[in-house]
Amino acid sequence: MTTTRTRASLRGRARIPIVAAACVVLGSCASEPTGPEPVRRPNILVLIADDQRWDQLSCADRPLIPELETPEIDRLASEGIRFRNAFVTTPICAVSRASIMTGRYASTHGMNHFNTPLAAEVLARCYPAVLHDHGYRTGVLGKWGMGTDGTETVFDVFDAWAQQGSYFHDVDGRKVHNAEWLATRARQFLESCPPGQPFCLTVCFKSPHHPYRPDPRDERLFEDVSIPRRETDTPEAYRALPAQVMDGSLNRWCYFDERGDEATRERFEKDFLRCVASLDRAVGEIMQSLRDLHLDDDTVVVYLSDNGYLWGEHGLGGKWLLYEESIRVPLIVRGPGIPAAMRGRALDALALNIDVAPTVLDLAGVPIPAEMDGTSLRPVLGGQRAATRQDFFLEHVDVIDVEHPIPDSRGVRTTEWKYIRYVGVVPAAEELYRLGVDASESRNLADHPDYADVRELLRERYDAYLESLNR
Repeated sequence: MTTTRTRASLRGRARIPIVAAACVVLGSCASEPTGPEPVRRPNILVLIADDQRWDQLSCADRPLIPELETPEIDRLASEGIRFRNAFVTTPICAVSRASIMTGRYASTHGMNHFNTPLAAEVLARCYPAVLHDHGYRTGVLGKWGMGTDGTETVFDVFDAWAQQGSYFHDVDGRKVHNAEWLATRARQFLESCPPGQPFCLTVCFKSPHHPYRPDPRDERLFEDVSIPRRETDTPEAYRALPAQVMDGSLNRWCYFDERGDEATRERFEKDFLRCVASLDRAVGEIMQSLRDLHLDDDTVVVYLSDNGYLWGEHGLGGKWLLYEESIRVPLIVRGPGIPAAMRGRALDALALNIDVAPTVLDLAGVPIPAEMDGTSLRPVLGGQRAATRQDFFLEHVDVIDVEHPIPDSRGVRTTEWKYIRYVGVVPAAEELYRLGVDASESRNLADHPDYADVRELLRERYDAYLESLNR
C-alpha cells in the first residue's frame, strides 16, 4: 500500500502551480545568471547523439553489455559531471532537437515534423541565436532535424540538413563515415574561429540511428559477444500492455523488423553498438582538436542524446513511447564553471533536454529568455545544495503521420512514479509504475485500488502541466 509519506509528497507537489513550481523546485526563474561567477565568455560545444540510450556508455552505472567500451565519452564524464537521471521530454529526434535548441517543451515550441522549421520568434530565442546576439560565432553541423528556413540569421556556419542524411559522405572520391566527417568539419570550424571571439558549435551525429552503418573500422566489433535479450522482451510483457494502443503500432512493427529472428536481432544490436563505437571515436577526435588548438580549458562541452531506444523491452522497438528506454539518455557537462571538487561525479538530480539551453546560456553569463521551460543546471554543476525538480512532463502527440500509427501519449514522471495517459484512445488507457521497486515498468498499478490516491494526484499534476503549457 502507499505510505503516508508518499501521499503527502505527491499531494504537496500537485498543489503547486506550474509556473511557481519552476521557481520552488528548480531554482531561480530570474534571467540573470546564478551560482558561481562564470569564466569570461567561455566557448560552447554541444554534441548530440541520435537514439543513444543512457546505458549505452561504458561509464554508465549498469552498461547495456559489459563488452561495450566508450573511452572518449567516459573521459568527458571523468573530467566533468554525468547525470544519472537525464531524460528527454518528447522521445523523437526532430522534436527533441527542437527542445534542446530552444529549452522548451514541444507544446510551446510547436515544431512537430522534420520538414517544419521553428517559427521565427522561437528560433530567435534558441541558445545559438541568443549567443550569436551576444557576439558568439555560431555553427551547426550534421542532422539539424528540422526545417532550415531562417537559420541563416542564427548561424555563421550552417552545414546541416533537415532529414536523416546519409551515413557516408563522398569526400574527394573517398567514402567517409558521418561521425568521421563531423569530426573533420568540427576541426575546420574551430580552426576558422577568430582569436578572441567565443564560439558556439553544435555537432549533430547520425549515429547510432537507423539504418545502423558503422565505420568500417568497427565492423568486426562484438563478433564473439552474445548479447542477451532484455528482461521484458517476452510475449507476456507485450500482452500486459493496452492492446488498443499497441496492436498495429509502429513500435510493434519495429520490434519484428529488428528482431524477427535471432540473426536479425544480432545484426541490429551489434551494428547499433558498432555505431556507438564510431561515435565515440569522433568525440575523441573533436576533443583532441580542442586540445591541439588550446581551446579545451575555455570550452564548455555538453554531451547528450536526442532520445533513447527500445531494445525489445515490453515486446516493442523504436522510441516515441514514454517508457524509460525511450526517454532516458546520457547527459554529461564538462568545462569551465565546474569546480575541481565536482569533476568526475555522477549526480542523481533529474535533468532534461530542455535544461541544456538555459544551462549553456547561464554558463556563458548570458540572460536566459523567459520563454524557456527548462532551468539552468549551473547551481547543481557548481556543487550548490540547491533544490532540484521532483517531477516533469512528458508528451508525444501529433508528431508524424505514418502507415503504422504511433500512440499519442502524455505523462508525468516523478523521482519514484510514472503516470502515462494515451490520448484519444477508446477505451481509455492509463499506466502507473512505481519506478523505485519496478524499474522495468512491468507492473501497471493504474487500476490497483491501493494506489488510487497516487493515480489521482498524478492526474492532477498532469492536468496542471497541460494547462500551463497551453498558455
